Amino acid sequence: MKLISLNMEGNSHLDRVQSFITNQQPDIICLQEAPEDFQTYLHTLGYQTTFAPMVIREHHTDNYAEGVMFASLTAHTSTTTYYHKSVDTVTVPVYRDVTTCANVIIVGTCIIDDQTFTVGTTHVMVTIDGLPDDLQRTGIANLMNILSKHSPHLLCGDFNMPRGINDLYEVFTDQYTDTIPNTYTSSLDQNLHRLGHIADTLNAPIFDTYMVDYVFTQPPYTASDVCLEFGISDHAAVVAHLSISDT
Repeated sequence: MKLISLNMEGNSHLDRVQSFITNQQPDIICLQEAPEDFQTYLHTLGYQTTFAPMVIREHHTDNYAEGVMFASLTAHTSTTTYYHKSVDTVTVPVYRDVTTCANVIIVGTCIIDDQTFTVGTTHVMVTIDGLPDDLQRTGIANLMNILSKHSPHLLCGDFNMPRGINDLYEVFTDQYTDTIPNTYTSSLDQNLHRLGHIADTLNAPIFDTYMVDYVFTQPPYTASDVCLEFGISDHAAVVAHLSISDT
């Protein structure tokens, strides 16, 4: 099974994202910061979609919902659970105040080549300098409690937890395997990200140290040929081939 996970930064890179998905033709697509109407494009390619809003974006005279999206070429069932705020609180975010955003996990299940795949995707709240704060710790605790109630699954998305910087990363690696090769040290795209070459207060460029987009596995799932594809959005797309072990 081929999976793509991508933070697409709203409507900022639509042509690149559409071209990439069309060329890759993955079985499952997990999107973060996805505009709700992106589902229309995916439907034209034959995908079934589930969308959960996180914020309302102001765009000229037309506001639109932006959030997490799960798409599959075969029919899927899904559950949508908020672990910070709720769908009823989704609104225009206050500038630089991440507490106003809602955070949600979609867990989708579908059958591909006679095997059942369960995949969760989310967008975890951002923090200053990639370091954990009380909001992120509480959110992650809530998220892990939700995931503990699901059968074995894959987990992907934008976690805003740079490995080697944020100790909450270890909460996940205690229960999952990080499939992103260590040769990748950042999943932010220096050419497309709004911060460009600006360094953070840790005196290290974020484009060298911010690995924040992951595909996590747990038995019986295994991953192969996992890579990052840059030049699509302000975050690299994660492309992974996933299988179910017989042992």
